[in-house]
Amino acid sequence: MGNFTQWQLSFTGIENVWLRMVVLLLAIIALFFSWHGIRAIPSRSKQAALFALRLLATALFVLLLFQPQIEQKEVIKLKNKVVCLLDNSESMTLKGGDTGVTRFQLVKNFFHDNASFFEELENTFDVDYLAFSDAINEISYDDMKKDLALDGANTDIVQTLKLLKKRYAGKSVKAYFVFSDGADTTRLPLSMDKIEIISNLTKGLAAPCFTFSPSGNMEARDVAISAVSYDSFTFVRSAWKADVVIKIHGYKDLRLPVTLKQGNDIISSKVLDTGSESELHIDLSFTPHTTGTFLYTVSLPTQPHEAIAENNQASLLVKVVRDKIRIMHVCGRPSWDERFLRGVLKSDPNIDLISFFILRTPSDVSDARNDELSLIPFPVDELFTQALNSFDLVIFQNFDYRPYDTALFRFSHYLSNLQRFVTEQGGGFVMIGGDISFSQGGYDGTPLDEILPVSLNTGKDTIDTTRLKAVLTHDGLKHPVAALDVNAERNAAIWKDLPELDGCNVTTEMKPDSITLAIYPTKGNPPLVAVRDTGRGRCMAITTDSLWRWNFLSLGKGGSNRHYIKFWQNSIKWLIKDPTLNPIHVIVNKEAFLPNEEVQIRIDAVGGNYQPLDGVQLDINITNEFSGKSIFSSKGLTGTDGQYRFAVKHATEGYYMVKVSGKKGSDEVGQDYAVFTIALKNEEFKDTSIRGDILARMAAVSGGKHFELPAKNIGEKLSIENPTIVKLVGKRQISLWDNGYIFVAILTVVSVEWWMRKRGGLS
Repeated sequence: MGNFTQWQLSFTGIENVWLRMVVLLLAIIALFFSWHGIRAIPSRSKQAALFALRLLATALFVLLLFQPQIEQKEVIKLKNKVVCLLDNSESMTLKGGDTGVTRFQLVKNFFHDNASFFEELENTFDVDYLAFSDAINEISYDDMKKDLALDGANTDIVQTLKLLKKRYAGKSVKAYFVFSDGADTTRLPLSMDKIEIISNLTKGLAAPCFTFSPSGNMEARDVAISAVSYDSFTFVRSAWKADVVIKIHGYKDLRLPVTLKQGNDIISSKVLDTGSESELHIDLSFTPHTTGTFLYTVSLPTQPHEAIAENNQASLLVKVVRDKIRIMHVCGRPSWDERFLRGVLKSDPNIDLISFFILRTPSDVSDARNDELSLIPFPVDELFTQALNSFDLVIFQNFDYRPYDTALFRFSHYLSNLQRFVTEQGGGFVMIGGDISFSQGGYDGTPLDEILPVSLNTGKDTIDTTRLKAVLTHDGLKHPVAALDVNAERNAAIWKDLPELDGCNVTTEMKPDSITLAIYPTKGNPPLVAVRDTGRGRCMAITTDSLWRWNFLSLGKGGSNRHYIKFWQNSIKWLIKDPTLNPIHVIVNKEAFLPNEEVQIRIDAVGGNYQPLDGVQLDINITNEFSGKSIFSSKGLTGTDGQYRFAVKHATEGYYMVKVSGKKGSDEVGQDYAVFTIALKNEEFKDTSIRGDILARMAAVSGGKHFELPAKNIGEKLSIENPTIVKLVGKRQISLWDNGYIFVAILTVVSVEWWMRKRGGLS
């Protein structure tokens, strides 16, 4: 680079070339006739002097017409640009195989081994050094030689090429040097070819790209969960599936156990034989049994000498919702109670009802074959083995199982399945009374006896047929099942006005953890409606088969059956753990946050009448899902709107659970939880392969070359065009005609000629 001056002569008077030629021709003609006029002068010296004066005068007149000027330009000679791009994403920290050398160390070694080349390059070109991942940042040569921060969470080559084109638009860039592992982590729609897009953008740079990637032996040893395809929400009791992509580098013939966990519980697992494959796909599935937002984790065991372990695990937040409530209704014989209950269940569009009425049992004698009968046998095995898990709620209404407890059917075995359906899978179960229900149906000592709210005893349990009204208990006043009206006083009055019932199954005692909602006011006040949380599920006992009177008689007296319908709606919601009945509800404004981003949390509390409940004392705790470490603990108090709001910030990535429990005075109100995640979206270690093919394509389409590192004597293997480029920094015009010297010169020449002609006696 250096400054110098350029001079240029130009004419501004007559710009047309043909007019200039005409003027010159006329000047020549004038001089020709002038010569003929003075050649008769005998003195050769006078002839020459006069012609010289006329030639000079003519030249001066032509100069006036052409208006010449000199342009003085101050210019500077510039260097062409060369751009060096260094990948500073986290994948450049990976060590290759058994070498113990990181990918970026290879880049530093390259600059060291080719120091003389880059010294000459900086003398000849203007060299820019840029670090890139999902953005570009200017660095210096010294920054590169030191420990450059390799903290890019993603590598976006497409975006980098777009930024380069914009940054160097109109600038004379003669070469791009790209140092990377080529591991572009951006996800494009399936219809778009990433390599083709990168190729087209590289062509748009209008300069050759010389690309450098680690050689093949630098592949990191790694087993990674590269991607998990799954639905972020699913339906309860419907199969949910995740498609897991596993990439393997540096290992062969592994037996990989792949597990899907909810917390510490393994809910699905498979073992893979990898062979020599580098990419494997596996489906993991399970059936959720409860609604809510849950954290699931897919994990692989860490292998010996594995470069990075954090990509052996992927966590998924899945929201489980209901499509329809699936209910199995088994009735021992047709009755008014069965008829009215079935009518309520069938009329609800949110319920998918499967009903069975036992009109004949295996002990019934028939001379015809089954396929000739209009009544089909009770499909016991299909219902209580294959299809049971697809239901949310099972209702036994005045049903005696003993005719099916034969060597062929083994119904007592199916009762064990039903017990596990409630305790392990979170299902709901209701037993409704009658003359072949509870102890009268032989359920004492069975697996169902263990989960029912009431204890059964064949010798003591009886049936009372006295016609009486149900009486709501103190616990029933506060329980959502018995809330027939949102106002507590009106609700109590409704229960007092309900029609009488025809009797009940008299059970001797309640389980210690059960709650009696209503009693039958006969001797001993036996429970009429009782509920119980059993394992992960819930059970209800209704010890009468005459609730239908709340429907039929209420209508007959000119009233409404809405209380009967409301009772069953409440019961079903409670049994299936409908979230709308939860008195404490935790709401996080979204599911995923960046580190130190504000997490806004709202807690809603409602009373037994589902109205906002103020003054609820809240115990709040936020813990890391994996470590169990608490990051936030506080107390709160709901306001008049039944809400409490707060916000937290946290820098550490991970999944976090907000647990809240509430009390009103000494009474427990309820508890709830919500899950959120704090994470930078880091794609760098999901696939640790070196994509030299992408870099080679960039070099090919741009007219450059691709090299594998390490590489020495690079100056002998490539050449860069370096045309001269100058830049104007200043200029000025010097006019040669519009000044007094020209006019004085013309006047002087003309006067001298006139004087010479007069003195010589010429005309």
